[in-house]
Amino acid sequence: MRSDDPMTDTTTPETATPTTATPETAPDPLNGLVRPELLALADYNAGVSLEKMRAELGLDRVVKLDSNENPLSCSPAVGPAMQAVQDRIFRYPDREELRLRAALSRDLGVGPDRLAFTAGSEDLVSILFRMVLRPGDTVLTAVPAFGLYEICAQHASAHTQKVPFNADWSFPVDALIAALADRPRVLVICSPCNPVGAAITLDDLDRLLRAASADTLVVLDEAYVEFMDDATRGQHFERLKAHDGPWMALRTFSKAYGLAGLRIGYGIAHHPALAAAVYKVRSPFNVSATALAGAEAAYGDQDHVAATRDFVAGERDRVAAALRAMGLDPAPSQGNFLFFDCRRPARAVADHLRAQGVLIKPWHEADYRTCARVTIGRAEDNDTFLATLKRVLAEDAL
Repeated sequence: MRSDDPMTDTTTPETATPTTATPETAPDPLNGLVRPELLALADYNAGVSLEKMRAELGLDRVVKLDSNENPLSCSPAVGPAMQAVQDRIFRYPDREELRLRAALSRDLGVGPDRLAFTAGSEDLVSILFRMVLRPGDTVLTAVPAFGLYEICAQHASAHTQKVPFNADWSFPVDALIAALADRPRVLVICSPCNPVGAAITLDDLDRLLRAASADTLVVLDEAYVEFMDDATRGQHFERLKAHDGPWMALRTFSKAYGLAGLRIGYGIAHHPALAAAVYKVRSPFNVSATALAGAEAAYGDQDHVAATRDFVAGERDRVAAALRAMGLDPAPSQGNFLFFDCRRPARAVADHLRAQGVLIKPWHEADYRTCARVTIGRAEDNDTFLATLKRVLAEDAL
């Protein structure tokens, strides 16, 4: 899974540094134990919990549209499936994920030994980067982007080369191809892209794959693939399968399957050796027995996934039209979210919404700090967001 949030602005209320001491005067409680470059990293900005916000605001109802969660929850088959393994939770889980592996192998058309399961696809990002990055290496990606790409690169003392999306929110393929000439260690293509929502065209993906050398690991992050249009859903992976160089596709059960709280995702590798390497780096029993049972049940209920996709598509179009009517043109999206320019500091907009019980995600990357991402939620939650946003934008304080 992924919580799908950008790197934190360290001045947020959740992570603000106390002002009672300065770096010059405060003692180091770690006595130099932790690598200084890691301590200097920005904290990861996870979505705020409902319990925390209800207590903070004194509200019974909080509209949570900041973490790209499934508005229809998970399949009704998930609960009974998890309950069925409760009498076995004193046992370690199936480290080989046999049943889920067999089902995915069949449907994806790859050997079962090319699959690797982890505690969410964001966990796989961390594992992959620890596997392949050396100090000074480069991770190439388009921005705005999922914040963990850069954070995980920094964990390995690697550099992230960030290429801005085009003005129309299409992928900056020409600039990425030019950067590929320097043979970065990793190319990350997130499609549909978090936070923008745009999906790369098949022709543009082909161009990038042709330009990538055998020295570059191509990572296709498909956390939101289940939300894509029927005409292209799954086609990007088929193109990737034909790529001669190394690659890994990332998928999750957190989004369309509604299992964000269970922490389970998986990767599909170009070769069994890459999948096997993941198991050398991840902890031995990385995916719990309950997560496996829930994922097996969720994957078996594709009708629920289709219902989620149809609901999100309809609400996404409706919310996008309402944002356009306010003069806030959202980027074209094939995810379960919309990215829009507030035309003023997005943090201020988000803070005003938050004070009224509506949570969205202001973006913190340089050059995108007037932009925000909103999850497509239940119809009544989307209505509350739109009405509250309209009031907030009318306030003179903004």
